[in-house]
Amino acid sequence: LQDGAGALAALDVLGSFARCALAYDYCRPRLDPLPGLTLEGARHPVVERTLAEPFVDNDLTLDADRRMLLLTGPNMGGKSTYMRQAALIVIMALAGSYVPARGARIGAYDRIYTRIGASDDVAGGRSTFMVEMTETAHILRTATPASLVLLDEIGRGTSTYDGLALAWAVLEHLAAHTRCQTLFATHYFELTAVAERLDGAGNVHMDAREHAGGVVLLHRV
Repeated sequence: LQDGAGALAALDVLGSFARCALAYDYCRPRLDPLPGLTLEGARHPVVERTLAEPFVDNDLTLDADRRMLLLTGPNMGGKSTYMRQAALIVIMALAGSYVPARGARIGAYDRIYTRIGASDDVAGGRSTFMVEMTETAHILRTATPASLVLLDEIGRGTSTYDGLALAWAVLEHLAAHTRCQTLFATHYFELTAVAERLDGAGNVHMDAREHAGGVVLLHRV
């Protein structure tokens, strides 16, 4: 009975993968033994199902020569969505599913680390900033060169210059010491200078345009 239940569960999962792949135009990812990520026309599998308008897809490349991307842009511009869809696509591919993209090459990551959002632990005596720093410290201690790290707005829970200094130090440690593949979203535009100083780092920006006296968020990297 247990063997039969296990087989039915596997068929259920694989059938769901296949149905979604056909219904939502997913592609078969190519799996590589080395860490790296190349996505063409990548989409967020959940957000695209909830939007009334077409989802704006984007490309992403992380490899040995381009290990870190510093992502800037306006609020609501799509930075967090861009980062989360990359992690979800890696998880889907390594689980055996097709992925929401036109093309995808997925490397062998040992783990995915995320530091996204703001939350506190009042009962545990930890402020929002303390939670952020505890999670960030854990990432800095345990991430490896084969890890994928997503960091969103490091340093926002304290004063401007303290936060900028913390974010800069985290970037330098991940780029120079951990040497993992990293997506780092920030409103500290001063950090864009890091790409000129650190090997393997680069800048990308979520596009926006002024139109008819207002701002149009294009959600395009």
